[in-house]
Amino acid sequence: MANLELRVPPPLIFMLCAASMWWLKGETQGGRAAIVLLALLIMVGAIMGFGALLRFRRHQTTVSPTRPHHTRYLVTDGVYRISRNPMYFGLFCWLAAWACYLGGLWVWCGPALLLGWLTRFQIMPEERLLQARFGEEYAHYCQRVRRWC
Repeated sequence: MANLELRVPPPLIFMLCAASMWWLKGETQGGRAAIVLLALLIMVGAIMGFGALLRFRRHQTTVSPTRPHHTRYLVTDGVYRISRNPMYFGLFCWLAAWACYLGGLWVWCGPALLLGWLTRFQIMPEERLLQARFGEEYAHYCQRVRRWC
């Protein structure tokens, strides 16, 4: 399973989960409370995801999730003060919003699968690479900021 690490781009996993959720959707869609939660999750996902992309561009470092070894700068400002993985957190929020929209219990397997996949096959290998590259600076950052939120 180690050869799956950093090989499958997270947006592809997101799309596969979203498509699977469509197949698993319930008979009824969520009610009013689900619509409010949906809007909030979309907004939070956008702020975290696009905020992270802007930070990476500003610091001129790679945003490629399959090539973290090309990282030239440890980004710790902006949304990275809230989460060490705001792009992935944004994807999770969007998938949770999709679950709210679709309704049903089984659709929540999608966000859970995304969370598990990203943690095991993307985030943990990235953390090992960042620790090796940035040493104490990264260790201190990990003590200050949580992995997800």
